[in-house]
Amino acid sequence: MDDDDEKTPVWLTILKLVVIASVLIGGVALALWYAGDLQQNATPAAVTRPGDWGIANDSPVRSKR
Repeated sequence: MDDDDEKTPVWLTILKLVVIASVLIGGVALALWYAGDLQQNATPAAVTRPGDWGIANDSPVRSKR
């Protein structure tokens, strides 16, 4: 019984691995792009009035009133 006839050629194995890797990388890239696009379009722009709130105008030293 000769096993060489039943083995898959090396070039075919390498080709399969390259195709699988390309599909996986492309799928992950597409999923990341889609998630980023969804997040960018779903998040409304923040409307703020400068100086009305936040810690931008707070002093690090407590005032003694």
